[in-house]
Amino acid sequence: MSVPKNSICLFLLLTTRLCAQDSNLILKIKEEARLKSAYFLNLIPKGKEKDYGISSRSDFFGIKTEEPYQTLYVSCKGQPCSLVSANEWRVPLSVDGTFVALITIQINSKSGLPEAVDFGANLLAQKFQEFEKSYAGKINQRIVIRNTILNRDYIVTDLSGIVIKKEAGKMDTDSNENSLININSLQPVYLINQGPPAKTTMSVIEKESLQMINTIRNK
Repeated sequence: MSVPKNSICLFLLLTTRLCAQDSNLILKIKEEARLKSAYFLNLIPKGKEKDYGISSRSDFFGIKTEEPYQTLYVSCKGQPCSLVSANEWRVPLSVDGTFVALITIQINSKSGLPEAVDFGANLLAQKFQEFEKSYAGKINQRIVIRNTILNRDYIVTDLSGIVIKKEAGKMDTDSNENSLININSLQPVYLINQGPPAKTTMSVIEKESLQMINTIRNK
C-alpha cells in the first residue's frame, strides 16, 4: 500500500523544518559530504587506513557518496517514548561499491545549510550496506534510529504509523509530541548492530528502553 505523500512530508517538516526543500536538502547533504570527504580522509594517519575500512590511500580517489540516512534518537523522558531529531544525517562513503565509513552531517540551525562534522563508523557503515543488500527495492525512506539507552541502532524504511503526529496546523516543532512513538504500530523496525538485520517493533524498543532505565535507577 502506498504511503500518502502528505504524511511523509508532515513528519519531515516537523523533524527537519525543511520539508518543502527535502529533495534539495538531500542533494545539498550529499554535496557537502563529497566536498568534505577529502578533508576527513586526509586526517587518517598513514598506515591506519585499514582501521577506517580503506585498503590504501590510493582508494581516496575512488571514494563515492551514497544515499544519506536521516538520524533520529530515542528519548524516554516521558511515556510513550519519542523520536527526536537532531537535524543530523549519516552519509555512507564507498570504495568500489563497498561502504567504508560514514560522514556525519548536521543542519546549521541558523543558515539551514548542511555542515560535515564527523567521520568514521566503519562497522556501522557496513551494517547500513548489509541492510540495503537484504532489503533492496523495499526502501522508501532511509532513517536510522539511534538508541543510546540500549546502545543499539535501528533502520526504518517508512515512518508512517511508527510515530503519532499532531494534527496539521499544530506544528510546534520544539515539542516531542510531534514524534511520540506509536506503541501499537506493527510496522517493522530493523535492529542492525547485533548480527544480521532483525525485525522488531517500536513497542519492544520502548519496553526494553524503559526496563534499562529502571535497572540503572535501581542500582
